[in-house]
Amino acid sequence: MDKKLTTPILFLVFDRPDKTQKVFDVIRKAQPKKLYVAADAPRDGNENDTIQCQKVREIVKQVDWNCETHYLFHEKNLGCSLAGKSAWDWFFSHEKEMIFIEDDGLVTNSFFYYCQELLRKYRNDEHIAYIGGVNFGLKYGTASYFFTRCSVSTYAMATWKRVYDLYDYDLESYPAIRNTKDFQGQFVNRFERDRELTNYDDYVKSVKSGHRRNTYDLQMWYLVRKYNKWCIYPNLNQATNIGFDLDGSNTAVDPNSDYAKSHTRPRYELTEIIHPDKVGIDMKFEKKMFKQRKLYDQSVLKAMFWFYVLSFYRNFIKRKL
Repeated sequence: MDKKLTTPILFLVFDRPDKTQKVFDVIRKAQPKKLYVAADAPRDGNENDTIQCQKVREIVKQVDWNCETHYLFHEKNLGCSLAGKSAWDWFFSHEKEMIFIEDDGLVTNSFFYYCQELLRKYRNDEHIAYIGGVNFGLKYGTASYFFTRCSVSTYAMATWKRVYDLYDYDLESYPAIRNTKDFQGQFVNRFERDRELTNYDDYVKSVKSGHRRNTYDLQMWYLVRKYNKWCIYPNLNQATNIGFDLDGSNTAVDPNSDYAKSHTRPRYELTEIIHPDKVGIDMKFEKKMFKQRKLYDQSVLKAMFWFYVLSFYRNFIKRKL
């Protein structure tokens, strides 16, 4: 692996100085040649935010190596969703390839060089959308990574401008393709399709209602499905999410819960990158990925039962209203 980090990094931060410092220390060790930092502003009337955000901005200014730095410090709070999207807009107005880390994505040192090598290798391969650094336990093949339609974790990943140019923040194109054969054929089974379409339906409704769901990674899942693309998953976990506690914007959960533990797995340094012999996905393995990645290894029958019961109840309430 090339140990000279020339690929630009985008670091997304907000109001968690302790976590920001831990992740920044890893970035400092890697010493990238270019660093972009996007920071959301304090929420209106939140005095604690003002203090914490200022601490975060002081941390990310501590660049003490030879590095071209760029900062996007918002003056008005945008919220998690728009702050993430605006950061990507800003970054890709200047660069064509990105290694992206959120303030709770504690990565290994090898993560940067793994992303850099794969960004170069698959630069012109239109099949590939995102490169992930997180592995939730499943391994496939003897190479260092494999291909899947399952979404990568946003807090530690890499991608290209050619992919972001396809990103549809409001899912404006979704209603027109929702029921097409090609789009619905992107899923391993009817259950996965129904679960994911429900997510897209709810997001589109939230946009129309003016109360947008606080997400910018659901749109990544949609992009992969819409354009029949694949993601790269490592066989060795290289990132731990340190944000699963009661302070997280989208991860305010019990840190001892099974959901939190699935994201706080140990990370390991990758000493060598072994590439697969061919690019493609195994549909049998995709079913295992769906069970683990989307159902968190719970019983498929149990998950189906509760999903369709709740769907029936939601539709029944709508008819009553």
